[in-house]
Amino acid sequence: MNCYRSVLAYLGEMAQERNVFGLAAKLAAGQGAVLDAVRPSEAVVADWMSELAQGSSLRAEHHVIDRGPAPLIERARTADLLVIGQPWDAGEGWPSLHFASQLLIGASCPVLFVPGPEALAETCCSRVLVAWGPGRESARALRDALPLLQRATDVQLRAYGAGQAPAADSLAAASAYLKLHGVNASYAAERMGDIAFNERTMTPTVVDASVADLLLSHATDMAADLIVMGGYSHSRAHELLLGGVTRSILLAMTVPVFMSH
Repeated sequence: MNCYRSVLAYLGEMAQERNVFGLAAKLAAGQGAVLDAVRPSEAVVADWMSELAQGSSLRAEHHVIDRGPAPLIERARTADLLVIGQPWDAGEGWPSLHFASQLLIGASCPVLFVPGPEALAETCCSRVLVAWGPGRESARALRDALPLLQRATDVQLRAYGAGQAPAADSLAAASAYLKLHGVNASYAAERMGDIAFNERTMTPTVVDASVADLLLSHATDMAADLIVMGGYSHSRAHELLLGGVTRSILLAMTVPVFMSH
């Protein structure tokens, strides 16, 4: 069974840090990993951190790093998983969607975004929805998430597009790959037939929003407590931009979202 050995948690926002630390601690303890909790301010170990760590074999460290994306990205390059709060667009608020894009490109490890400050399900990461697509990002996310998928009780793969046959073949291959690693996953391809052709060609953001809505809707239907997907990001004129589906999911997420680029 695959395992993470090093989990990095960024405690940058007071409203989210309890959820971020709690989930990172749970994953680290469950996989025998070392937890490195970092924040861009004076390190203060809150009482609830000690309480969450009690009664487990958790090996945790707590450090201060400089502000900005570069120090966190550098630290993440020697981690198996980075856990961080949900980004948003709020002027000078941080972390931002732009920062999330920088992380996906530069961290060299998968990123687990945690919604907040809503309470997480006790069974978090047991019912997993995997968004599947033809790009390498989806394949990378599938491989990087194996330590979580192998411990889940329900894994479902979904692909969305205009045609079902190619998606179905690709989904079957992905399901067979997971089975080789001890993961039994159901799968299905869903059409987006409700979107007019001119909307697909002239306004691709409509398609992006539709895919995100379908994905979040199915996550609710199956009571998923984790979404796994490829994190799409690209550089345009030296500015890192998130893909439409990625951006929509991060803004509307209600369960943790695991992304790899």
